[in-house]
Amino acid sequence: MKRQGFNHKAIWLCIVLSQLIPLLWYSLFYNGTVSLGDVFSKYLDVNGGGAWLFVASVVGAIVAFYFMAWMFIQVPVDSGQGGLIAGLLIGAAFNLVSLMSAAALLSEPVWFAIADTVANVLVFGIAGLILGEWRHYEYIDTEKGVEVEEEVASFQEH
Repeated sequence: MKRQGFNHKAIWLCIVLSQLIPLLWYSLFYNGTVSLGDVFSKYLDVNGGGAWLFVASVVGAIVAFYFMAWMFIQVPVDSGQGGLIAGLLIGAAFNLVSLMSAAALLSEPVWFAIADTVANVLVFGIAGLILGEWRHYEYIDTEKGVEVEEEVASFQEH
């Protein structure tokens, strides 16, 4: 019997991208006065509490993407397109309202919440695409009596 398992390589790729995509996204809003390196150094600034926030962000990404991968196994997402749609919906549904509410409570401009939401939607959309497309299967080879693992992309299955 073939069963889908966690593709740890795909999940860790999503975790790394979840840290890089916001850096690239937010560097667009500095009007060219700040380089990506400056944004990155500010992100990791120990004096401003950045190192602790970076660790919290990575831990949160680990939890979020392992949960997303588990959810894609439970509710079969069997293509990159299905994963992209699910990721975009998850990113928008779980982030839009909470970020808009936080921005309103903090008296921040609405464009700030929209920029945050778009960054999160991009992260979850790309993660959904990767997790939906690049899957991991485990099964018992009945001829040899051993467990076999394989990583498959949806275009290889058809």
